Amino acid sequence: MKIARQDGRFAWLVLGLIAGIAISSLWPHEPLRASSADRNQKFALITTPIGIGNEGVFVLDFLTGRLTGACLGKGKGGVTEFMNYYFRNVAEDFNVGGGGEPHYAISAGLADLQARGSAQFGASAVYVAELNSGRVGAYAVPYRITQQKVAPLALAPIDNFPFREANVDK
Repeated sequence: MKIARQDGRFAWLVLGLIAGIAISSLWPHEPLRASSADRNQKFALITTPIGIGNEGVFVLDFLTGRLTGACLGKGKGGVTEFMNYYFRNVAEDFNVGGGGEPHYAISAGLADLQARGSAQFGASAVYVAELNSGRVGAYAVPYRITQQKVAPLALAPIDNFPFREANVDK
């Protein structure tokens, strides 16, 4: 009698495992996405998905207000190297050249952006905030699949909004 009870427990364990595997195979799968960020007093660096299997890296120079980036791709012979390059002078966008030290923050997130003319955009937007202007700007990343290095492309401004009143005590 004791052996039959143990066999019943084992059968329930096996049945539970089979049911768990069946349910997990039918459950919708979400791909894992992650971006990273790092900063110091003079610049910030972020990564974000751009295309299928591609990620871009962007650096915001706090001293110049210049946002630059690049995306890895497969070059000739299948060698992985930086293929697409990007730039934007966000200091001009936030009009911070007049005085006071600019204070930036940068992040990125997924965005479903429509193509404009012949420009295709990546799967992410880059967000930059500036404290003195009190504004946040969103930028689209032009993206094209290529097997050769191309000239740098300007990040396209999408929109901006104020998150507080501009700093008038300059």
